[in-house]
Amino acid sequence: MKKKYIIVLVILFSISACKKQLDTNLSNPNGVTSAQITAKDVFANAVQTTSSTITTAYSFANEWMGIWARTTTYSASSGTEVEDFKLQNSFSYIVASSDGLWASQYHNIRDYNFIISNSAKGSILPGAAMIMKAMVFQDLVDVYGDVPYTQASNPDLSTQPKYDDAASIYKNLISDIDAGIASVKASTSTSDDVADKMFGGNKSKWVRFANTLKLKILLRQVPNGDQTFVKSAIANILSEGSGFLGVGEDAKFNPGYADAAGGQSPFWSVYGFQVGGKGNQLGQSFYIANQTMMDNLSTTNDPRIAYLYDTTNGKHNSVYLGTVNTTLAPASMATIGPGLLHSPSDSAVLMLASQSFFLQAEAAERGLISGNYSALLKTAIEESFRFLNIPNAISAADNFYTSSTDSRVNPANSADPIKTIIYQKWVALAGVDGLETWAEYRRTGYPDRTNPTVLSGVSAADNVLPKKLLYPQSEYNLNKTNVGAENQTSTGFKTKIFWGL
Repeated sequence: MKKKYIIVLVILFSISACKKQLDTNLSNPNGVTSAQITAKDVFANAVQTTSSTITTAYSFANEWMGIWARTTTYSASSGTEVEDFKLQNSFSYIVASSDGLWASQYHNIRDYNFIISNSAKGSILPGAAMIMKAMVFQDLVDVYGDVPYTQASNPDLSTQPKYDDAASIYKNLISDIDAGIASVKASTSTSDDVADKMFGGNKSKWVRFANTLKLKILLRQVPNGDQTFVKSAIANILSEGSGFLGVGEDAKFNPGYADAAGGQSPFWSVYGFQVGGKGNQLGQSFYIANQTMMDNLSTTNDPRIAYLYDTTNGKHNSVYLGTVNTTLAPASMATIGPGLLHSPSDSAVLMLASQSFFLQAEAAERGLISGNYSALLKTAIEESFRFLNIPNAISAADNFYTSSTDSRVNPANSADPIKTIIYQKWVALAGVDGLETWAEYRRTGYPDRTNPTVLSGVSAADNVLPKKLLYPQSEYNLNKTNVGAENQTSTGFKTKIFWGL
């Protein structure tokens, strides 16, 4: 009988956002009182929490979306919820738990609220914090649906915040980002800028990032949302005129990561290797290639296969989600690849430039912005190749795109260009942003995940990917009346988000 190992990974985001009790910590060992803490002391840690959540907290989504699978030597600490799709309020899997994810996100939002209220006059940080806070709220809606928003993370308003309608939150986030853009534009160069480890105080990049985030929020509502609002808001982006994240403009964060204990980048510290390369991190040992993505890359002759996965030294095998017993040797399984594991000092990703161009390609194809959607899609693929450090990335990407006759690669061969765009986005964000790939599947139905492999004994009716997570048990313990008003049942994970299919 094979041994099963229970894995608990301690990741950066789960601890960093909980270090600061701004109203209760009277002092720290260095003698700094809570009254002396300012926005610049909090901002870098807040963005670190957001980026760490994106890169490490949604490993379950990477499995659901056919990107990673668990090795057949290990089992999940919570059993098989990821594979049998029978989620619980206490859902916990590898690097994230529903309680931990929820608490971390709301601690993160509280940090951004503190930055907005406690920044130096003229600082870029309040506007940047407004933009980042909107990003966190979108993720919360995309994971849970209705969530506390108007009363969230402000104990002066309520310690038991009411839940707000998800569609209404989405509309308000556009206004929140607009306020952030206005604040960024009005900022002047201050000493606070040193805390901006993403764009270094560059106002133009912050605005382009904000516009790209707005486009993501708006396209999430196509076709299931208020289309009049979507068209009007996109027109406002175009009228503002700063554009979107461009070629080479990844939104990445780096406070000084290094190959040192406690100092590695979030992705490397979970999915890479220990300091000095002395052994695997647990995520590196746990995750292998999912055959769904491997099959897609193989049949489309996609050169990214050797960068998304480590296929060296005969490591070419993969398994489907839910495959537990197999005769395949662990040493033959493809693992997380060099295109994702750049170095322990690599920056943490919040949004890739490729994602900006995928969004623009979809918007252009739908007639919401001007431009050639096929050219924008080609640029998106080029940016994906660049991020993965593929040699001669532009020419390699162009050759892959233009020579392909597969509908999943080149829309010239597709009756549905949106399908092509989402398939290529799925590949480009594989291992980078699991939540985004899961959200796009729930919105568009792509890629094809209609019959993901699951554990034996799961009925056909239950063989459906979850549409959201259940509210965590902590909410039923601490905010019972308000979460109870949502009337979520034990099968609530089968209920779609308002923008979903």
